[in-house]
Amino acid sequence: MFIVSLYNLKGGVGKTASCVNFAYLSARDGYRTLLWDLDPQGAASFYYKAHPSHKNNVKKLLENE
Repeated sequence: MFIVSLYNLKGGVGKTASCVNFAYLSARDGYRTLLWDLDPQGAASFYYKAHPSHKNNVKKLLENE
């Protein structure tokens, strides 16, 4: 398994765009790919034009509730 993560406290530096592009390229090359956007704004969903049917509380998800 190969894990890539991007982190920067400053906004507007291209973190989400980079992650979306990395995920696309990974999936295109046949790798099982998970893109998990923990940003409250959910910008990765915007790139993929995804509309979640419900919103989960990340804290509850990580605490296995």
